Amino acid sequence: MKTWRIVLGKFGRTNRAAFGGLSGFSVDGRWHTAGRHLDYAAQSLSLAILERLVYYKRFDALEPHVLYVVDVPDAVIESAPAPPHGWDGDEPVRTAQAIGDNWYDERRSPALVVPSVVTPGEYNLMINPRHPDWQWRWVISGPVRFAFDVRLAELVERSQQPTSSQ
Repeated sequence: MKTWRIVLGKFGRTNRAAFGGLSGFSVDGRWHTAGRHLDYAAQSLSLAILERLVYYKRFDALEPHVLYVVDVPDAVIESAPAPPHGWDGDEPVRTAQAIGDNWYDERRSPALVVPSVVTPGEYNLMINPRHPDWQWRWVISGPVRFAFDVRLAELVERSQQPTSSQ
């Protein structure tokens, strides 16, 4: 499965930095709880862009970013079971996080494919770079400078402005 990952430049200077699992270790995600060294990648570049943008509280997209392409063999990717009720809400639910936590803690495979909330019908890949079967040669491209289209900054900024009551 070929996937894309967009990382802030300061965290993506090397393959090992971009896929060191810092993001998964530092914060809870939809499919895991903090304390696990893992990273997410998206099944397309456009999904990677959207996944990155939905988490910005301000438009950090103006900061330098880098892009990586990872091609993980299908034979080592596990598919997540059917998502639990409420998995696609605004906040992560414990039952969905347990799916990723169990996969990681049991060291079942180097990657787990999970559905995207941002784009229904598309998928993200959870990557465990500390799994014994992980291969750095699967990182086939990067770091490559990446810049978001500045028109996206305008959309994000407009969406965060208070609406006037009429």
